[in-house]
Amino acid sequence: MSVPVLLVTSNGVGMGHLTRQLTLALSGAGRLEPTLASLSAALPTVARAAADGRLPDVPGLRLEHVPSRTASWMPSGRAGGLARTLAWEPYLRDRLVLLAAETGARVVVFDGVVPYRGLLEARRALPGTAFVWMRRGMWRPGVGASWLAAADAFDLVVEPGDFAGRGDTGPTRDRGDARRVAPVAMTDVLPVVEPRDARRHLGLDPDRPALLLAPGSGVHTDLTAAADAVLASVDASDAGWQVVVTSQRIARHAIGQDRADVTVLRDVYPLAGWMTAFDAAVGAAGYNAVHELLSARVPTLLVPSTGHETDDQDARARVLAEDGVALHASPDDLATVRASVERLLDAGERDALRDATGGLPAATGGREAADLVLELAAGRPAPAWPERVGGRRWPAPVRGSVALSDDADGAGERPVEHVLAGASERYRDARRRVARRLYRG
Repeated sequence: MSVPVLLVTSNGVGMGHLTRQLTLALSGAGRLEPTLASLSAALPTVARAAADGRLPDVPGLRLEHVPSRTASWMPSGRAGGLARTLAWEPYLRDRLVLLAAETGARVVVFDGVVPYRGLLEARRALPGTAFVWMRRGMWRPGVGASWLAAADAFDLVVEPGDFAGRGDTGPTRDRGDARRVAPVAMTDVLPVVEPRDARRHLGLDPDRPALLLAPGSGVHTDLTAAADAVLASVDASDAGWQVVVTSQRIARHAIGQDRADVTVLRDVYPLAGWMTAFDAAVGAAGYNAVHELLSARVPTLLVPSTGHETDDQDARARVLAEDGVALHASPDDLATVRASVERLLDAGERDALRDATGGLPAATGGREAADLVLELAAGRPAPAWPERVGGRRWPAPVRGSVALSDDADGAGERPVEHVLAGASERYRDARRRVARRLYRG
């Protein structure tokens, strides 16, 4: 019998938190009954992938969007950001408590950098439910001391391994509060596809070499100039390369969209299942991109996004280059970007990089994390339905009413409260009361 669990993610600027939680769900398929609750505006991407059969079947998987406090239509009032936070944290608490009661979750797993006050209050309101913090390492030095202090509120902290872990100089490195597992990558739970079939699936020429250009979301670092340098180097090559650019729903770049000879993959997810389509890749050095590309043994040039508050992408890229498993270039050093692309297009260089990735550890951390969650769930009761749902009444009304919808595509666009498909009427009634407190809709 599968165990109900609630997987929660912060909003983030990319797909990392969502993808790790989905990897955990896929790793525990048949043993875990997961509900994925996310603050990310990219949740509809996951919903469509599940509905279209682009993900392996996960029995019982349900999704619900929770708007972050920065959602454009959240009320702000006269007091601005502080008042918005004071209203939103109790709202988050109520949403999580109700979700746990509705789904019967024995464990709540949070993947994010900041354990929100609302999350910690939900933890206190659910004393019989285990809480897990999935906390990626490689933080930038000197950040996050107050966030890390919240680790004591969790029953377990799980740290996914990092291929560049030896270069971690951040504040999580020497903490003894985490259970460390292998790296987490969705490539571990998706079938391997023959390269020509993968290229056909993505609409590419199966007989031409393909280079993946994955610039990330573009929120923190504008990689447009570096991408232009990459495209110029490919143009100068006579090997007939075809270039593929990723552009997710939440992306803030238009790289490749003005070129007819570049294939733009708009909101294609999960791309991890089609990594065999690519003979080489150039991308940012975020956790998920690195571990998917290198675990799939794709020869890769890393051009790190350097504006992140916690994720030390520059250190990750530099260490992997020192270890000979990837190339590295700063986004501001366009001459090195061009030279590195020329190296990457050389068949001998790619063979050397591909061979080097064979020595990396297996990215089985999702399976290990699923086992830990199951251990924590053993013997725990289903959460009791709350007698009342707390929260502060928000004084400023929004225009129009706030509706409930089970359509994830509406998430984050307007004051629509996304609700679990198949939710009980008791849950829907409680959600309406919570929404009225926040919006007075």
